[in-house]
Amino acid sequence: MKHLSILILIVICLSSAYLFYDKGSYHKVFSVDSPVSIYVDLNSNLIRDEKEPFYISDIFFADRNKDYSSDKDFKSVPFEKILIADFYAKQTAENLLHNKFIKIKDNDLIIKNTSYRTELLKFDYFYENTPESKQEFIKYLDNINPDDYIMLNTRRLTYHKLNCKHAKELRYYKIIKKDAVPKEAKPCGACILEKKTENKNNFKTPIPVISVKKPASSIETENITVYFLDLNGRMLPSKNCTTQACLALKNEINSAKESIDFAVYGINKQPDIINALINAKKRGVKIRWVTDNEKKGDSYYPDTEYLKTLLSDYNTDKSYDDKTQGAIMHNKFFIFDGKKVWTGSANITGTDISDFNANLSVLINSEQIANIYTDEFNQMYEGKFHTDKIKNDKHKANINNSVIEVYFSPQDEIITKQIIPLLNNAKNYIYIPVFFITKKELINVLAEAKQRGVDIKIINDATNSHSPSSIHKELRKFGIQVKTENYAGKMHMKSIIIDDEISIIGSMNFSNSGEKRNDENVLIIRNKNISIYLRNIFEYLWAKIPDKYLKYDVRAESVDSIGSCFDGIDNNFDGKIDSEDEGCFIKK
Repeated sequence: MKHLSILILIVICLSSAYLFYDKGSYHKVFSVDSPVSIYVDLNSNLIRDEKEPFYISDIFFADRNKDYSSDKDFKSVPFEKILIADFYAKQTAENLLHNKFIKIKDNDLIIKNTSYRTELLKFDYFYENTPESKQEFIKYLDNINPDDYIMLNTRRLTYHKLNCKHAKELRYYKIIKKDAVPKEAKPCGACILEKKTENKNNFKTPIPVISVKKPASSIETENITVYFLDLNGRMLPSKNCTTQACLALKNEINSAKESIDFAVYGINKQPDIINALINAKKRGVKIRWVTDNEKKGDSYYPDTEYLKTLLSDYNTDKSYDDKTQGAIMHNKFFIFDGKKVWTGSANITGTDISDFNANLSVLINSEQIANIYTDEFNQMYEGKFHTDKIKNDKHKANINNSVIEVYFSPQDEIITKQIIPLLNNAKNYIYIPVFFITKKELINVLAEAKQRGVDIKIINDATNSHSPSSIHKELRKFGIQVKTENYAGKMHMKSIIIDDEISIIGSMNFSNSGEKRNDENVLIIRNKNISIYLRNIFEYLWAKIPDKYLKYDVRAESVDSIGSCFDGIDNNFDGKIDSEDEGCFIKK
């Protein structure tokens, strides 16, 4: 009898657990096929399974793929109006659900206690299945003027009239107002005869494309491979792992046999990497990791929180407090089987590892280097972050014809004790592609190098060129050439190349926070071939930026920043995206 009671109790508990999971647990939205057809990752395997679609009934929108010939109300609505309403409906749904964790309740999705159905109905391009709502929707469509809009091919940067035969075939596109067309976009060949209309609507002359040979995406020398991620490579971020840097990381995860330790600022929109980690765990690889905590207690990147539910052997730095002063765990490195290290400036995100932002990643096959990184990792994994860590005395390794030094913030005071002495000894050139540069001590160092005849060039990211703490304007006063990049993607490198001899690559921005508070890692590589390769990369990026940006600082989200007005990203972090941002307005 006692055993029967226990059995009944177990059955009740399991049933309750099932009901809770089925109705109360959170699930990640996998994809948004349409505003009313959503795939939800019910089994948390990051794979789109055929049994996981969720349909919202009784909410309707103008669907470009639907045949309205039998609907007397829609029959007279021009297709161009359907096209516009369809695009904005789908974009709204994507914005509401992208990367969200939701609950399923009745015939609705709940996003942070908010009804998805209710949110949709706040917009004119959705209506309920009632005659009255339908008539209101028809009135909304009547008020749309298709002549005010164009369709922008986001891959080729060409624009089309909505009734263009080529426009209907586009897969990657945005529909935007004519007065928000990026000035570098070109008219479609079939639309080019409409020059009078273009002039009337103030279409801008496209930016001339500078023909510069792009360097190879990687260089391999001895046991070191350096990967280049090019901000000129894509106009939009991508969740697909197709770059050499991403594929190399994925391959090392798939090849690991015993252990993977990794420290990442965050992870987002990289299902291939997450799946590779999950599969590694399934085949018995021991996985440990550390990441950053934001002030609100979670990660800057949403998928990091999801990864915590899949790989539970992790630790995070302390939340924001008086002691940490906003310090972050900003590393991006992986250690495989205690023998290889993958590191650099690229976060594991759809912007950084996809050829959208400019980055450098490095794969090093060296047990000695791996041991140095493991010592640093173990401190953070055991809960010592930022100034609580103990200084690592191991720094240098000789790998065939290369010498690699590894330094960590904040213990090693990398800028003051390592980088500045190297700059002081530069003889021919110093090239710096950098996300931002705010360390004031670098002003005099670089100015003195300029005075002794060293060629100094800096590429600064557009976002940070408008920061009051950036020192690039001071450097220009000393005749140092500083260009502001003019692409949607970030100049996210944190690198310096000196005299074809020394390459500095890492996660650390050249700032007080990077040197004195954050957890960072920096490589100083002495290898002539690698330095020449990085110089070629710098010269390629430099030539792609017009010389006018030696004096004029580009706004990160503006008609001057190529692609920034249609990439779906808040490039300057002001809360406004694309055509909502004043910088994307084309003034008449």
